Amino acid sequence: MPPLSKKFTTALVGISVTTVIVGCTATGTGTNGASSPSASTASPSPSRSSADRGPYKDGEYSVDGEYGTRGSSIGVSLTLRNDEIITVDVTPHATDETSLGLQRRFAKAVPALVVGKEIDDVDLDRVAGNSHTPDGFNDALEKIKAEASERVTRS
Repeated sequence: MPPLSKKFTTALVGISVTTVIVGCTATGTGTNGASSPSASTASPSPSRSSADRGPYKDGEYSVDGEYGTRGSSIGVSLTLRNDEIITVDVTPHATDETSLGLQRRFAKAVPALVVGKEIDDVDLDRVAGNSHTPDGFNDALEKIKAEASERVTRS
């Protein structure tokens, strides 16, 4: 095989392997290519000690979670009881139609993923086709946990 053909063949094989690997690691994608609501609600990361976890003061909390590099945010209001999320409401803040549509889909999917779970066990990843909005939600949860922890220590 001439050297040029060998290089071309090697490049094609590399691209094919890369495509297969990327395709296998995609999450939340159905057979029709549409994203489905999905999230990881894994246990806390091993780097967090039990001292970094609840108890949290029961109550209603509302904060804005920030994400991205352009100051994107999303509002999160939730009710905590015994460290469990009882209710959640997500308020989109986007002004551009595309981002607003993504945030609305995210907001609609979130309650089914987090209500009934302990706040320390919630860590959203990719939800309803959103890969960045969950970062804003997770940021809001961290702010709520900090506020709810302060209330416990002052009570």
